Amino acid sequence: MLNIPKQYGSLKLVGPISWENIFKKWKELEARQKSWKEHWESRGFSSWDEWREDYVNPLKPNDLPWFLYQITNTLGVLPYFYGVPSKTWVEKAYDGQKTRQLKDILNLTMVKEHPKIIDMRKKFPKKTMLTGIVYQNKIVLVEGMHRSCALAGWDLKIPLKSEVTIALTLWGKTEIPILGGNYK
Repeated sequence: MLNIPKQYGSLKLVGPISWENIFKKWKELEARQKSWKEHWESRGFSSWDEWREDYVNPLKPNDLPWFLYQITNTLGVLPYFYGVPSKTWVEKAYDGQKTRQLKDILNLTMVKEHPKIIDMRKKFPKKTMLTGIVYQNKIVLVEGMHRSCALAGWDLKIPLKSEVTIALTLWGKTEIPILGGNYK
């Protein structure tokens, strides 16, 4: 169990979860999508697994204890999550910082006009799992950026009929690494 920062009080512990199960769920969501296939191939990877293992490798996720949490106030807390510290997001959305709160990037063109985010707001999955780390009293996403941006900017007049969970681990090191910067 983790010490969840106070601002994310609507997270309720479900229980421990293995990195293997997290990666499997992640793969189920992405691996068959044509746009992701084009993405990993354009970066020189031969498979989804190879690409995503390389992406997350700086965290050494197999060495960390992971816990699954139910997000009971999804629309209330998602804007306060921090975005993935990936090379692309740092360069295009965070003004050179490693991460920023989702609420602070929602008006960027790359978020407002992103086809995946727009589509998700129209048809969000009934069940989804995000992945993140607890770092310096904040939750920083590792995976699920497009879904999280869709939720953080959700039209509150439209009921969200989805179950959202997040797999979390404590990142106790001094800095969070940049993810996804190794292209072949």
